[in-house]
Amino acid sequence: MKKWQKILLICVFAFAFLGSIVINMPAWMVGTLVYKYSKHKLDTINEQGTFWNGRAMLIAIDREGKTAVPLIVIGWKIRLGLTKLIDINFSSSNQTIANAALTKTGLLVDSVNLSLSLDQITPLVENLNSLSLSGNVHLTANKLTISNKMQGNIDIKLDNVASGMAPVNPIGSYHVALDLSNLGINIDSNPDSVITISGSGSANSLMLSSRVKQDKKEQLLQFMTMLGIPQADGSYQFKVF
Repeated sequence: MKKWQKILLICVFAFAFLGSIVINMPAWMVGTLVYKYSKHKLDTINEQGTFWNGRAMLIAIDREGKTAVPLIVIGWKIRLGLTKLIDINFSSSNQTIANAALTKTGLLVDSVNLSLSLDQITPLVENLNSLSLSGNVHLTANKLTISNKMQGNIDIKLDNVASGMAPVNPIGSYHVALDLSNLGINIDSNPDSVITISGSGSANSLMLSSRVKQDKKEQLLQFMTMLGIPQADGSYQFKVF
């Protein structure tokens, strides 16, 4: 065998070996990306498949990194590109829940459409965990930029919220707006809510003000006293975090 033929054969085997490694990259590497770009707030467990086409349980992690709760089983398909280094489609139950693209400027996230149960996520907020909250959570977002300079808005609807500690349920429906550019949080209520909640703050500090419908004040007096501090104007203030 001639020398150039030997070199060619070695190159073929080397490319085949590297190709096999790339094709069979493990699924847990997707979790590594999720963990990094969510600023350690999300991760995956029980991964199956490969980096390119797989599934796993998505989990959320509290601010102190001590509590992790399962959210939803997600699947993904990944493609390589030019302007988009990695293009990812996330799905659940055969429905797209988000598209993400890793570019030179950071992670771009679009078409977020995720539904959860409120009791899944309240363990992440210590001051709310004791209220035994339940209800529907619907999260939507478009054109998010996750990088050193965060951009975009996330809308969260909390519908038919109830508490195992309240004698009257449901207590209301609420809207949460998150601004990634300054980590700002703004909360308002459906006007038909038994307990209306409003306030603004940040991911570091959030203080809310709440009021009870006049005809429910007596029934909810003990619950509201447990929830927050009574104010002179009849409202209650409570600290979320």
